[in-house]
Parts: sequence; C-alpha cells; structure tokens
Amino acid sequence: MEQQGYKVLIAEDDIHQMSLLKKIINDMDLVIVSTVSSGIRLIEETKQHKPDIILLDIRLKKLDGISGIKEIHAAGLHPQVIFVTGSLKPEHLLAGFEFESVDYITKPINEIRLKKAINKAKDQIHAKKLLDADVQESIHWVILKQNYRDVTVAENQIIYVEKDKLHRNKYIVHLKDGTLLETSTQLKEIKEMCSDNLVYSHRSYLVNALYIAAIQPDGHISKSYTISLEHTSDKVPLTKKNINEASDVFLKFRAQLTF
Repeated sequence: MEQQGYKVLIAEDDIHQMSLLKKIINDMDLVIVSTVSSGIRLIEETKQHKPDIILLDIRLKKLDGISGIKEIHAAGLHPQVIFVTGSLKPEHLLAGFEFESVDYITKPINEIRLKKAINKAKDQIHAKKLLDADVQESIHWVILKQNYRDVTVAENQIIYVEKDKLHRNKYIVHLKDGTLLETSTQLKEIKEMCSDNLVYSHRSYLVNALYIAAIQPDGHISKSYTISLEHTSDKVPLTKKNINEASDVFLKFRAQLTF
C-alpha cells in the first residue's frame, strides 16, 4: 500500500504564516484541500473535505482552534492534528496533549520539526490503513438475535455495544454507518464471537479497540474516563477495573491514564 494522496487542511489567520505553511506542504507533495482563517470555517471545511492532517493555529477568527477541534471530534472525525501556534499557555499545551496531537510547534516555525511531524502523521495514517486491510482479511462474523430471526454482522463494522438502560434484556449495537441494531444477544455472547479487539470498557459496554480515537478523564467521576470513538460523537465510559483487565489494548493511551 503506497503512502500517497494525503489531504491537508491549514487553519491559520496570519497571511504570512499561511504562505509559509503552504510552501512547506507543497514542497512535500501533499494535497492542500482547504485553507481557513476562522474556527467556524475549520469545522465546515473539515466536514466537507475530511482531511488526513490539520495544521492548526489556536488563535483563529470567530472560534478558536481548540473549540473547533472539539466540534470536529464530536462529529466523529479524527484527523491527525499538528498545532502550529504562538501560544505557550499551559491550558493550550494541555489541550494539545489531550487531543493526542502529533506535535505542538510554537512560532516562529521550525521547518525541520514541522516536516518531521508531518512525516510522523503520515506514518500513523499509513499504519492505520494497513491495520484496516489486515482486519478485512480476517473478518469475524457476529450472529445477533433480533426478534425471531438472526442478523449477521461483521465485527469490523461494530463501533461499540451497550446494554439498553430502559430494557433489561436488550442491547444496542452501534455500527460504522450509523445503524443501530437492537438485540437480545448478551454482551458476553457477543464478545465470545469476536476477536480480542472487542473489549469491555464498562460492565455495560463493549468497544472495538480499532476505533478508539482518544481517552479523556471523566469530569464527574474520579479515576474514571470516557472514550471517544471514530465514526460517532458518542462517548463511552471506561473504568479503572476494565483498564487493568484489558491493559494491552489501552496501553497506547497510557499517557492519558493517571491514577
């Protein structure tokens, strides 16, 4: 699989910095799909073009870059983000960490460091594509009981499964295309039909590790977390107990897991 065709969106409100960033991107033979100077346009253009990489300034017009990325994640989109900003505020540095940005580069721009960050982003995208290709070659099929018939679903189409909060023996399966399947098949039975990619994040939730985008501390419950997933704006709870039981899956997010 060749590493090519990476789409880049540049969010920068300074015309001179924008020109420099465009030159660097063009020198690397990447495709600039859009350039924006406001956070509102950042959201709109990301939804339209679905860039692989965003070069993001924090101080944008109308809406700041961090708020823009929050909205983008809420829409189920998780491009590689490289902060390119003049801000050294602790809360901005922390946001770069929380959003798992590839790098946080302060101005004046260090061209060598920026190119290194872009190449790192490309490698991460490429690795994800290879992983997805491997998954396609070894699909696990899940048979769900729905009313009086069986429905067969490919495991790699499942984002997460949750126990219905209103009905004791009902479970809801969330698929990549936005479909919700109600089933009486229990979480334990679903897990037994799947690979190790489907793990418990909570006693009432199974998540597909392939689609974990980020993990953030829960603002309401101490030592608990929420999981952001690709293809959905939903948040899934993650408990300390389940982190320990599936530590190999959550290891890549260890920097966000502080006890």
